[in-house]
Amino acid sequence: MTRGALVGWLSRLAPDELGAVLRRRPDALGAPPPDDLVQLAARLSARTGVDEIVASLPLPAVQVLEALSGPGPVSLPDLADRLDVAVDDPTLDATLQVLLQRALVWPSEDDGALFSAAYLPEQEPEPFQPVPPAPRLLPADRTAVRDAAVRAATLLLERLPVLLDAAAARPLGRQRTGGVAVREQRRLALASGLDEPTVTLLADLAVAARLLGPDGVRLVPTLAYDDWAERAPADRLARLLKEWWSGAPLRQVVVRAMHELPPDTAVADVSSLAPLVRWTAPLQTRTQEDLGSVVIGIVAEATLLGVCASGALSPLGRALADGRGVSDVAQRLLPAAPAADALHVRGVGSVIVSDDTALLDDVVAAEGLAPLKLRRIAPTVAGSALSPVDTLAALRAAGYQPARDAGPGPVRLHRARVDHQRRPAARSTVDPGELAARLLVPQQRRPDTLELIRQRAPQLRPEQAQLLATAVEDGSPVWIRYVDAGGRASERVIDNAQLSGGNIDAWCRLRRDDRAFTLDKIVAVAPV
Repeated sequence: MTRGALVGWLSRLAPDELGAVLRRRPDALGAPPPDDLVQLAARLSARTGVDEIVASLPLPAVQVLEALSGPGPVSLPDLADRLDVAVDDPTLDATLQVLLQRALVWPSEDDGALFSAAYLPEQEPEPFQPVPPAPRLLPADRTAVRDAAVRAATLLLERLPVLLDAAAARPLGRQRTGGVAVREQRRLALASGLDEPTVTLLADLAVAARLLGPDGVRLVPTLAYDDWAERAPADRLARLLKEWWSGAPLRQVVVRAMHELPPDTAVADVSSLAPLVRWTAPLQTRTQEDLGSVVIGIVAEATLLGVCASGALSPLGRALADGRGVSDVAQRLLPAAPAADALHVRGVGSVIVSDDTALLDDVVAAEGLAPLKLRRIAPTVAGSALSPVDTLAALRAAGYQPARDAGPGPVRLHRARVDHQRRPAARSTVDPGELAARLLVPQQRRPDTLELIRQRAPQLRPEQAQLLATAVEDGSPVWIRYVDAGGRASERVIDNAQLSGGNIDAWCRLRRDDRAFTLDKIVAVAPV
């Protein structure tokens, strides 16, 4: 991978072409947005972002990237030869377009040879497979699928409270990982008459949705469960579907693979989906020894949730696969909850008040505050199960700025001046098309990489500074000796280096992770 060639290719794109790349690579648009094409190239070739994108690619794209593995660019004829296809094969061209549109490959300006951003180990050669395998299908009645999914979802919403009421009467033992202990799942299955896979799914969803939470070494229903139970059926179902969808990654792969099947069809044999799932996400499924059983289990879960029925996706499943919110679909499918005339009385340990409703949303959703068992009482008020003193301490430990009113008043919450470090980094809101147009406008000259390294690492000899600058510009590996803040020296080989203020951000082969190295603590540089 040569970053200079990537910068050159980006500069030759039209604004709409570069904008299309940026829309497919949101990982390169983090705040602040890149100032120039050099910074953009560094982000597009960053190991973490590349690995995430590559993990979602189908088999033919992965096969092309594996064929491009190794040092130096590969000509199109050589690539076609490695894949055993013709140079002008339209399926090869279509696959290359998928990779070009994500800046995972790019051509050199001189001869069109292809560079790759991916770091894939070479695999045993296998035939290029651009066409997905087709499972055996049967016709499906759309209305019957929808009605069956509604019945399943309704039954799920009836079953989950039964389990949670049982947990309230007899708190559940929990695993070290936080889930319900296996012996408790078996006990619940016997008591409820449900099979163990159903109980396991319900228990996992309850923990993920924070309807069950820790109380010492046990799990009990939370205040969030009280809030969930009062909501409309569609809202309750949408919450559970969100947690299921964001769980095991293969759930999304299986549902999206089913979504690509012809309309009004169902899979005759669920296990026959396995080859299609493997084709859809080869890197995520390569280590699965019995993928057929995994797929059967996921489809069984999806059937219990109303995501599919009789081997076909329901409207809920299609909404998940399309990336649309399922709340609207669920509202159309499920009846509204009947109005309740009863009064409900619940105790709280303290209340948190804030006029900043967005901040209060963050607090209620914060995983680190789960012991408070927070529950929204009103738009500007949340209830806590703990006393005001304990609630104040927990909020401050989580990085918020609460203050207690004088006397027996509530805990008042104010937005911190600086976001707490545990919160995820903000994503840029810049429009990809506008950013592309700006990046392609010639910029005033900036200090080049070598100048910046000489300024910030004066301890390096001229030839060492040049080596490091070349590694930054090309993304090539380089050896460094680094002295940390404690005075301990270590030797590292780094890849894909980029300048970030007074640091070099790079992939460290020793730690097998991205690391930041302060420039003035790099005491030696040598070629690999």
